[in-house]
Amino acid sequence: MGYSQSNLSGAAYGYDFVVATTQESINATMKAYLAGLNAPEVIQCYIYNQNNQPQLIDYNTLLQQAGITDLFGIPNGTSAQDDRLVKLANVGFAYAFKAAIGLPAGYAPTAIPDVVTLNPSTSTVVFNLMCSSFTVVELTYGPRNQNTWLNQSQQPGNAWTFTSNVALQNITVGSNAYNKLPPAVQQQIGNMGANAFSVQQLLFDLDNAALESVPQITGVVPGTPLYTALQTVFLGAYFTQMQAEGQPVLSYTIAQTTTDHSSLPLTALELEANAYVDGNGTPVQSPSAAEQQVQPLCYLCATNGNTLRPPTQFNWNWIDLTEASQHQGVMAINRNTLANWIGAQLAPQLGANCYNPSVRVWLSGFLDTTVNYQWGLTSGQTPTQTLNASGPNVLTFSWQSGTAEDDAGAGGDMGKMELSSSFNVNVSFQGNTIVITQHLVVYAYVRSLATGDGGNIVDKTITDTYTLAVDQNGNLMATQTTSTQDNSQSPGTNGFLNFFTDLNSLLDSAKTWANNFAGARLQSLPISVVQNFVFPGGNTFTFSDVCFSNNQDMVSHITYVQP
Repeated sequence: MGYSQSNLSGAAYGYDFVVATTQESINATMKAYLAGLNAPEVIQCYIYNQNNQPQLIDYNTLLQQAGITDLFGIPNGTSAQDDRLVKLANVGFAYAFKAAIGLPAGYAPTAIPDVVTLNPSTSTVVFNLMCSSFTVVELTYGPRNQNTWLNQSQQPGNAWTFTSNVALQNITVGSNAYNKLPPAVQQQIGNMGANAFSVQQLLFDLDNAALESVPQITGVVPGTPLYTALQTVFLGAYFTQMQAEGQPVLSYTIAQTTTDHSSLPLTALELEANAYVDGNGTPVQSPSAAEQQVQPLCYLCATNGNTLRPPTQFNWNWIDLTEASQHQGVMAINRNTLANWIGAQLAPQLGANCYNPSVRVWLSGFLDTTVNYQWGLTSGQTPTQTLNASGPNVLTFSWQSGTAEDDAGAGGDMGKMELSSSFNVNVSFQGNTIVITQHLVVYAYVRSLATGDGGNIVDKTITDTYTLAVDQNGNLMATQTTSTQDNSQSPGTNGFLNFFTDLNSLLDSAKTWANNFAGARLQSLPISVVQNFVFPGGNTFTFSDVCFSNNQDMVSHITYVQP
């Protein structure tokens, strides 16, 4: 199956484009990103208020009020009579932690837990929050000042991992938690710019979404003072605050948004985890480890302000098991979205070949016996654009003029002329080519007295074939070949009749004029019609190929840019 089955124009989907990245590639890239991340160390301190409830206090303010210089340097198990602990007790110190997001030390690369595990049957992912450093301190008050001091840090090879189910879609977050985020943070979470698909952006989204379940801690023995402290400090206080107020987990750093040069500006986005499906398009109920790793996280995208359809399971696999080692995902562009984009490039150039005809036939000379003929074509008309629902012929433009006619004499017995024009353009997607075919026809009929003849004095077809490739930045590349077919007719009469009517010279004049005027304007379309297209996600992905699916979606395998 694979991306050749992509059918985004199907009734169940309708997304303008989709970016599908495998679970394996997301985790590999996230780990690479976290390994080089210089994340700020976040310190949270709490003291007991008058109601004996913990409340947040600034770290430097705590040090100043207690009259000490270092909180986290006080060793574990320090005596309650230590002057520093006495001073902390005097200000009602409760507990504190300092942590920095990143990869924990002491692990082989292959032993680092996955950051994200997809849940295809739900709107959540399993998110494992890991820290490169984590320290917790707590002052527990006992009778007769028999206080105890806890100071524990995450050790190499034994990371404290906080696991939670995190909502993927903004629309599924309960209690309007998303709306409670600060406006600036909402804007960044819904970033529609060039960084929308980046690992940094994804990590930020996961880190800031309201959690749908209470996180569970692994790597720490339940029931120990450390576990209890982490439940109280890190999970109980901080995550409860985040659920109530929609605040970020460990502060947040927002990457500067860069200019989006893509041809399809992203205006709405939802995330969805898709299941691995069998040959019938049915989700596999118990996928193997390898099948789990190629399950995709799908960015469902709308452009140009279009309405984004609700998330739904795709009935094909974006990446086959045989492709997993070569590619990290797929970019797919809806055939209709691409066809409309190409149509917008073509439309300004097509009016030059859409003509309204005009003719005039009148008598002059002695006793009004001379028949005069005059004809013309006025360009700049607007063709009808039709988006075809299926098949390789995705887009057509058509112009059909009415027939201009005039005659002279009683009942037109002295002479008559007819002139009409049609212009059709067809755009097809197949294989790795875009084929644009233009067909121009000018029909003329001339009669002098009883002798007349007519035909397609212009009947020309130009076929431009663009063979596609894509560079690593997502710019579409194309080579163009052009073929021309001329089926223009030369109507005329036999020599005896022409001797009396000179009809052939009239028809020749009309044909020569039409070829010089209309036929000469029918030109091969410039390659820029195709080459101006830029894929979305060029800042985040490199593109390895491009072709059309069996349903004419434009598809390309992608690989994350190394973070």
